[in-house]
Amino acid sequence: MRKHLTHLAAALAVTLLLGAAASPLRAAAATPELPAVVAELDAENTTEAAAESRLSQSYLDMTIEYNDPHPVRQLYLSSVADGDMVYQWYSTNPAVATVDRNGLVTAQKPGKTTIVANTYTTTLRCDVTVVSNVGRVTLNQERLYLENIGGTAALRASVAVENGDAVPITWTTSNPAAATVDPFGLVTAVGDGEALITATTPDGHSACCNVYCGTQVAIQEQIEADEVKIALGVLGGFAVLAGVLALATSGG
Repeated sequence: MRKHLTHLAAALAVTLLLGAAASPLRAAAATPELPAVVAELDAENTTEAAAESRLSQSYLDMTIEYNDPHPVRQLYLSSVADGDMVYQWYSTNPAVATVDRNGLVTAQKPGKTTIVANTYTTTLRCDVTVVSNVGRVTLNQERLYLENIGGTAALRASVAVENGDAVPITWTTSNPAAATVDPFGLVTAVGDGEALITATTPDGHSACCNVYCGTQVAIQEQIEADEVKIALGVLGGFAVLAGVLALATSGG
């Protein structure tokens, strides 16, 4: 049976080829095939989309550092329509960031602004967010566990300024019944409980460390272990869902 079907298919193919050869060449030339027309239209659409002018970035995050008070970033047309160019750059909030006639963005102070580029075919925008790390305080520990009452641990503060070691730090505790801190950052457990130790600079920048003392250590460790289990369970659920979706889309 399969042999007969093969012969039949071959015969049909020959018939179709002979019929195409017998059709007038002029008609074939005058009426292009539909796939060719579709392909040509797709090519035109692709070329037109690629020719639209676009900026190299649609948003910028800029960070001011003590050794880089005015960081810069370059914007330019990453895709250009035929004959297009930027004839005007400006910032909606130059107090936060400015832009020159070549698209060079310079951060001035923390805040938000939008860089606008007017071209001969369109208006393009880039949202800019500027933050400052100048004076930022960081601690060598974010959490301390002092299970033994009377136990101590040293906290050290770093300040993001040119002479960070010279910046005076004020140390405070939110719960002196659980933990105290001396003027040099030495934390001492004095009772069961938890406290928040804060290091503050004269200009108001600060950083905190959570301290757990005595019996609170075991309680906190159990809380954190439960949080990890919950997070792993959620991730496992997402993994199962992703597998089910993959099977569904593959038709398996």
